[in-house]
Amino acid sequence: MKPELLDKVRHARDLYSLTRAVLSMCEPYGPVHSFKLVHNRGAARVACFIELESQKQQAAMTRALGAKA
Repeated sequence: MKPELLDKVRHARDLYSLTRAVLSMCEPYGPVHSFKLVHNRGAARVACFIELESQKQQAAMTRALGAKA
């Protein structure tokens, strides 16, 4: 994820806040079909899996966020 976007979610202190922040970044690209957060306590990391209704918009969102597909 792009560093400037990480700053938007860095303030989240719980999974609810993190979910809201990530979904708000996805909003401009259309409806979310599937969303899953996976917390790895040992590594202190969270992985996020997002699937949009539109494959075309999903590719655009992936590029814009600097995420991996």
